[in-house]
Amino acid sequence: MNAPVEIVLVTAPGCHFCGETNRLLDEIGEVTRLEVRTVPLSSDEGRGLLVRYRVPFPPIVLVEGVFFGYGRISRRRLESHLAGLTKDVAV
Repeated sequence: MNAPVEIVLVTAPGCHFCGETNRLLDEIGEVTRLEVRTVPLSSDEGRGLLVRYRVPFPPIVLVEGVFFGYGRISRRRLESHLAGLTKDVAV
């Protein structure tokens, strides 16, 4: 069985895009193995990622340690990206 895809989700309280992205990851996680780690924007790591990727607002999404996007995350784009990752590791 393939290892889960590692997702880092940087969130802030009261952020509606963060809630949408969290629900999206829950739904996708029902069909694709994901390991989601939520990082508060107020943490040192969260602030560091905000500065590193120069995003104006959360959420910030990293897939397998690589910046994927921020703000409103496209379901179609994320599903396509994840399908490409899982296809690459399939034997």
